[in-house]
Amino acid sequence: MNLQAVITSVAHYVPNKVVTNQELSKLMDTSDDWITERTGIKERRFVEHEGVSTATLGEEAARRALAQAGWEPTDLDLIVVATLSPDYYFPGVGVMLQQRLGCNTIPALDIRAQCSGLVYGLSCIDGYVKSRQAKKILLVCAEVQSPVLDLTTRGREMAVLFGDGAGALCIEAVESSAAAGRGVLDSYLGSDGSGAGVLCMKLPGTATPGFIRASDIDEAKVHPYMEGKVVFKNAVTRLLETAQVLLKRNSLSPEQIALIIPHQANLRINEMVREQIGLPQERVFNNIQRYGNTTAATIPICMSEAVQQGRLREGDLVLTLAFGAGFTWGGNLIRW
Repeated sequence: MNLQAVITSVAHYVPNKVVTNQELSKLMDTSDDWITERTGIKERRFVEHEGVSTATLGEEAARRALAQAGWEPTDLDLIVVATLSPDYYFPGVGVMLQQRLGCNTIPALDIRAQCSGLVYGLSCIDGYVKSRQAKKILLVCAEVQSPVLDLTTRGREMAVLFGDGAGALCIEAVESSAAAGRGVLDSYLGSDGSGAGVLCMKLPGTATPGFIRASDIDEAKVHPYMEGKVVFKNAVTRLLETAQVLLKRNSLSPEQIALIIPHQANLRINEMVREQIGLPQERVFNNIQRYGNTTAATIPICMSEAVQQGRLREGDLVLTLAFGAGFTWGGNLIRW
């Protein structure tokens, strides 16, 4: 009998601190109009104070998801965490959540696929389920990015984009006969390392002499870097490619998809992809206006809000789409 990886619950958590475009305009040469026109972002969330870590946000989202599923932490067989902003250089966040939640000594796996973390994580978990290595799995996607942003005019191209937040999913192995068609139906993943230097944060890192030096901090080399036009073009191409592959491979038309949930990097990217796929705005979920780009956390936060708003219901066909640093990209076809 085959098994399906069925999403049992989804929840999210974002810090209370709201940072508007107007507030950023007091720190750098920018404006609400400039940011909104280029990105669609109106505000984002930052952690309230230093020391609030990725594991902290991830734990809160995880506890909410577990409560919704009616699971105890000791029920879990596996934790998968997707983040580009871990608490430490090592170890990963997965083991921290294992300890914080009070799980048994289960495996804890960290994924570094950046903005594609959710789609890579679901594909990985689907493999664990189908190979019968885990029955109840927690997927946490969490980011605390505000501490590494250069909140000055020098760093405004990146600083206006990112926010902090977390999402978590409880995923269960269910016999196909009982799943009634629900679960992860298909995944498509890709990468192209030739774009690694186009969207990156190089320091601290072993490729740099000295790992990290005082001069690197003074020269602002410890902040994220992006060639925006190159990333924009590649993102549109790869997101559209992912959608087309998953639809064709599963003999589906766009009209059969109840909701597309894309990564929230730029509203203009998502609108271009939506128009080329040929779906109305109400069939694509966006919340970048309120949260900015929370990297790996964007899609699960969208999922959680879509469920809360009644835009995502049991039995719906859902298509996730993501593109991020690496370059990495991919998507999942899910029967909710």
